[in-house]
Amino acid sequence: MTLVEPGAYATEFGKSSEIADAMEPYAGFRKQFLTHLANVERGDPEATAEAMLKLVDAENPPLRFGLGTSILPRARAAYTERLQAWEAWEDVSNAAMGEPKKTTEWIEQLARGTPDQDQSISDG
Repeated sequence: MTLVEPGAYATEFGKSSEIADAMEPYAGFRKQFLTHLANVERGDPEATAEAMLKLVDAENPPLRFGLGTSILPRARAAYTERLQAWEAWEDVSNAAMGEPKKTTEWIEQLARGTPDQDQSISDG
């Protein structure tokens, strides 16, 4: 199974949708967002079929697959920012663990199972 995450494509999607009147607190953001959308390069939907067939025929397809030229650069930027923040706060994060303790007794009990589970397994 693969989650296909498409970028922007030159389709009529959304053309017939009704857009609510702008609310004053959001007017600036709305203008900026719509200006951005108007300037986004959109892919050719006809070019998608070949990529999808390659994905379907792949022996080991990825769990996530981004379609288009904007997906990977945006993901790189997002994860770069996240890694920088995590690295900047690494000491605080690590300190939140306190002194390491090995508390595996309950896990070992689960692995062994309860007497009821052992009986049902041997009866099976």
